Amino acid sequence: MEPLVKVLEEVGYRDSENLFGAPYDFRYGLAADGHPSHVGSKFLEDLKELIESASNSNGGKPVILVSHSLGGLYVQQLLVRNPKSWSQKYIKHFIALATTWGGTVMQMLTFASGNTLGVPLVNPLLVREEQRSSESNMWLLPSPKVFNTKSPLVVTPNVTYSAHDIPEFLKDIGFPEGVLPYTSRILPLVDNLVTSTDQVPITCVIGCGVKTPETLLYADGDFDKLPEIVYGDGDGTVNMVSLLSFESNKSTYQHLKVIKLQGVSHTGLLKDEIALEKIVEEISFINSDISLVSKA
Repeated sequence: MEPLVKVLEEVGYRDSENLFGAPYDFRYGLAADGHPSHVGSKFLEDLKELIESASNSNGGKPVILVSHSLGGLYVQQLLVRNPKSWSQKYIKHFIALATTWGGTVMQMLTFASGNTLGVPLVNPLLVREEQRSSESNMWLLPSPKVFNTKSPLVVTPNVTYSAHDIPEFLKDIGFPEGVLPYTSRILPLVDNLVTSTDQVPITCVIGCGVKTPETLLYADGDFDKLPEIVYGDGDGTVNMVSLLSFESNKSTYQHLKVIKLQGVSHTGLLKDEIALEKIVEEISFINSDISLVSKA
């Protein structure tokens, strides 16, 4: 977030005055009602308190929430778990950067074969078990609410898996212990994704035109080997269908604006000069005067 913070400071925002950060441990996620998620729930409590404190210390002005990637899902859950009256009082606008609304095919690669995230000379199998233990990775598996039921996401000689086949997929890759957490904690969590964030206006800023894993082909059915990858559109990490899941429900969600930045990657949104200019331009449009920004 440092490049974004710098450009915001250039237009007048000041740390701990009208600019606040809300970092979180990306390994942890949230769970559906009735299931404990202590770290994620504590973060939402702290974020709510920060928003209220920031607003109150700035004359009661509502904040603009700016999130990136997984942070957008946390904000979505913050809105879901609080009354609409609270959101309308404390939040003026929600700017979601590269949010993984409906998950990503990349997470299926992570669970099946491990993902070194571009680090060279590392065997992905060495990090696979640690990545399978991450709550947030399970939260980011492709949502059956977003991905087409007939779209093949993982293909082997004998079985093809879509977003509706995640439990079977987890069993077949040798991770059966992931099935119960997925079906009981994650599926109910993502079930109300799109229709539950209509409390406040939202702007989605996304990258596009970057080749993004769309289908994983395991020619011999061995998940210990890296697959052949068929690419589609997205930001290099998140598939376009996931990035645009809100736009496909405009009839349900009225206060929505989508800004697409050609050739900008998932992480590039936070450092590309044109992307940063667009983000600050959007914040300035929402608030013509120097107002309040909180980042997640």
